Amino acid sequence: MSFSLTYLDRYKIEYETEGLTEPSGLSLTPDNDGLWTVSDDTKMIFKLDLEGRLEDDESFEIPVKGLEGVTADPGGAFLLAAKEETNEIIKIEIAEREITDRRRLADMAGYDTIEPFFRGDGENKGLEGITWNTDTDTVFVMKEGEPGLLVEVSADLRTIRAHRLLTDENGFRDPGLRNEDIDFSGICYDDRRTAFWIVSDKAQRLYLYDWAGNQVLQSSTLGYAKDGEYREVKKAEGVAVDPGRNRLYVASDEEVRLYVFDLRG
Repeated sequence: MSFSLTYLDRYKIEYETEGLTEPSGLSLTPDNDGLWTVSDDTKMIFKLDLEGRLEDDESFEIPVKGLEGVTADPGGAFLLAAKEETNEIIKIEIAEREITDRRRLADMAGYDTIEPFFRGDGENKGLEGITWNTDTDTVFVMKEGEPGLLVEVSADLRTIRAHRLLTDENGFRDPGLRNEDIDFSGICYDDRRTAFWIVSDKAQRLYLYDWAGNQVLQSSTLGYAKDGEYREVKKAEGVAVDPGRNRLYVASDEEVRLYVFDLRG
């Protein structure tokens, strides 16, 4: 399986008054007409249209900050967000705009299988991404690095079902970085390709990863041409895909921009 990316456009999504200054995580709405994002320095959940315009009436505050990823359930009733400091999944009911459940990985059955990867003196990095797998009806959370890790969690947030390390051995490479320096900053599931899109902000690279085969199928730099010069997307922290429209969306934390690519293959 191979893919090609063509840059289409980019939109400024900085809304300083409302608190959207460091977008971290990206998720399409179930009907693919908008995007959810979070900013780790605020308690807000933000709704954007597909050109990055803030939808004030659909955005709302919850009593938690430090969120690093967000995903919408297929039915559109709730969101799930990842909190890095506590390695916690938070369930948010959209209609009521309230938290209805929250659970740390450490409190889930099966945590012993991944506990060694979360040990350390603060050097280990926590959860940075989250996505819903519509084929398995399970949740996947991603650890940023040291080591990179993808963890499958039951839909009721009670059980860790499986995990995979994200390493050079299964294709997470970049010619300009040592493997241990590659981090993972955003993830989404693609039900047409039955694979995950994963971005790395340090590598400035996009990976298409097959969970079943535990292998990167292809990777690509994240960039675009402007004024005759090739430029890479800086600090990509969120990714979302619309396979039906052949669109890939990437949120840049550093630039506070939404990038739109045509996706083929």
